[in-house]
Amino acid sequence: MTTFSRRSFIAGISAVPFVLWLEKYDLFAQQTRIRPNVASTQGQAMLNIYANAVRTMMNTPERNPVGWLFQWYTHGVRDDNNRTKATEIARVYPTASPQKTLAQQAWETCQAHHDGDIEDFFLPWHRMYLFFFERIIQKVSGNSNFALPYWDYTNTSSRLPPPFINPGNTSNSLFRQNRRPSVNAGNPIDAGSPGLLNLNALRQCTYSPVGSAIPGFNMDLDLNLHGRVHVRVGNDLGMGQIAWAANDPIFYLHHCNIDRLWASWNSAGRRNPNTTAWLNKTFVFADENGVRVVGKVSDFRDIASLRYRYEQLATVPTCPPGAGAAGPPRRVRVATALQLSSTPAKARLLPPPGPGAGLSDLAARVRNLSGNRRLYLVIKKLSAQAAPGTHFDVFLELPGDVTGSAAEANKIGSIHFFDAVPHGGHAPAAANANQKFFSFDITDLAKRLAAAGRLTATPELTIAPADQVEATARPVVGEIELIEQ
Repeated sequence: MTTFSRRSFIAGISAVPFVLWLEKYDLFAQQTRIRPNVASTQGQAMLNIYANAVRTMMNTPERNPVGWLFQWYTHGVRDDNNRTKATEIARVYPTASPQKTLAQQAWETCQAHHDGDIEDFFLPWHRMYLFFFERIIQKVSGNSNFALPYWDYTNTSSRLPPPFINPGNTSNSLFRQNRRPSVNAGNPIDAGSPGLLNLNALRQCTYSPVGSAIPGFNMDLDLNLHGRVHVRVGNDLGMGQIAWAANDPIFYLHHCNIDRLWASWNSAGRRNPNTTAWLNKTFVFADENGVRVVGKVSDFRDIASLRYRYEQLATVPTCPPGAGAAGPPRRVRVATALQLSSTPAKARLLPPPGPGAGLSDLAARVRNLSGNRRLYLVIKKLSAQAAPGTHFDVFLELPGDVTGSAAEANKIGSIHFFDAVPHGGHAPAAANANQKFFSFDITDLAKRLAAAGRLTATPELTIAPADQVEATARPVVGEIELIEQ
């Protein structure tokens, strides 16, 4: 067995590979812990431990890797008053030290929300982050049996668990002022938006995108459910902004649920990537002793080997025969960039330029879709100057006099700009051309409209804000495509 002296191990002068770290702590000999639903009796017990540990971490010196600021900044560094990762490292660590080196390597490494990040690392990075964060809570609380609870907003309750808002003041370590007022008032985060918190991502049959219209599980979960919860909980100094999100203690329960959904997807037989580039990717974290640990994706693809499981997994639909084998994608309609505001914006989906643009009538094309061919609305290249403070609902062929619940029949889904706002001196990851996209299977809706004679040759798309849009946000949808795949 490979060994480290205690002195070199604790000093953290060089990063410790995760496999050697496992030997040091003999993780394989530990009993499997169960991460509970926060609404359960066990979940409430764990939440009490969590609240006390968060209070302790918030009172820990900023330079300490097991303190709250260090853990928050591992996800993203706050960007008010022209702060950046470099300026905050210089402020917290004015002189050279192992902790400064650790901060340089670990801070602001969240995947995949910065320019240059690779989307497929979204799920494994956050699993690593929670793994070490959970161990820090165990150490700080003195309770080695602590297991991070998950907030199941899709099934149990979409209201914040009461301890996060009661009492609503700074003496409560779980309370944050920087949330939507309605959320801190105890209202459901999806109030007025039925179907917003859906589990459609579990229907994906591949981890990564297929073609230009099928996002795959990782991206679908990231952009849709994951991002919607962020936007519906916090403002631009809280959960609604990447740089601030991890300062809200509910962040970790939210991501615990996201990790649970990944575990559920895998448990149903869905497979993760097996490429060398994915398996061998590494990230640096601080463990409960402030030691630098290098986590490799291949060591975090299976929760059983990490000695935890979830109280209950989500139900995953069966993949239909031939899923993902529908042939190459084909653009059938496109729209130009669309500026959004507090009033609904409309765009016409026109035949794409080039040969064969008007091969067939759109309604006839929809009616004649065969085999596994489906029709998708793809929205990408989003950008905004600041967080809009709301999500946007998307409708197809919405009659001008139809609003409210009556409009649900024409609703495609919703988009948000959580991943499309510059932060900490970084361009948004969503600005990376073609890497991230919202995709909605509109086949059934299009067939229904075609059967009723309401699907025009150049269908109209409506994008409407759910709430008032922040005046400085200036959100823009860069590209819209109707793709048959």
